[in-house]
Amino acid sequence: MKGINMHIEYHQPESLDEIQDLRGQYLHTLVAPMDGMWESSIIAHATYWKIKYEGHIAGYFCIDSTNCLLQFYLTEAYQSFAQGIFPFILKKEGIKRAIVSTLEPFYLSLCLDFHRNLSIHSYLFRDSQMRELSFPQLKDTIFKQAKKEELEEVVRFYEENTEGNQDWIPPFVERLINQSQLFVLRDHQKILGTGECIISQKQKPYADLGMIVAKNYRKMGIGTYILIQLKNHCYNLGYKPICSCTFENIASKRAIEKAGFISHYRILNITF
Repeated sequence: MKGINMHIEYHQPESLDEIQDLRGQYLHTLVAPMDGMWESSIIAHATYWKIKYEGHIAGYFCIDSTNCLLQFYLTEAYQSFAQGIFPFILKKEGIKRAIVSTLEPFYLSLCLDFHRNLSIHSYLFRDSQMRELSFPQLKDTIFKQAKKEELEEVVRFYEENTEGNQDWIPPFVERLINQSQLFVLRDHQKILGTGECIISQKQKPYADLGMIVAKNYRKMGIGTYILIQLKNHCYNLGYKPICSCTFENIASKRAIEKAGFISHYRILNITF
């Protein structure tokens, strides 16, 4: 048992199945769908803790490998005790940072109650309007679903046009190709860009869109073109497109907005 007080205790569940219902309840408290890439790439690798208050399950929280708080949830019956539970866990775990979105009013409010500083981490977008823009520079290109025989080439494209650790790329690309959720934009034999349309399994009927443009072909409208094609694909399948980008990625933000998306919500960095 990691933390204990007169009323509060918390420990790691033996299996995430123990808090599956709590995680489902948390998703229903969101005021809009959460970015799926955030869920699959960050939250999925977090360490979870089950919270008990006076011996009863009250909620859960999770942290990443740097001890940054990523989620904090209490059931409605225990939210009135949040002003005691939240700072207790921050102190016991030595948590100095949190990442929270404006989609999470309860968690966000607690972070604001105890915060010292905050900054914008990412923008969260939803579609606002259909766009039928002209892209004469792309008239000779082909936008299509990636095939299994293109796997090595697409993996190489990702590696050449993304930054940071790249261990995630081969399994990620292979999974999306197998699920028919990855697209390529080609000019003859050359890949100019890729698009992702990832169907959410937890937040239906939403789909997360993403795109990568070859470094030598950026600032030419290709990102916006790919997003518009992905939007049309989403609507044809009966899904609603959402997407996101980091605060620093100004080029992606502009491409997303030109494709008809708007951002009402943010992901924030919080320090305590």
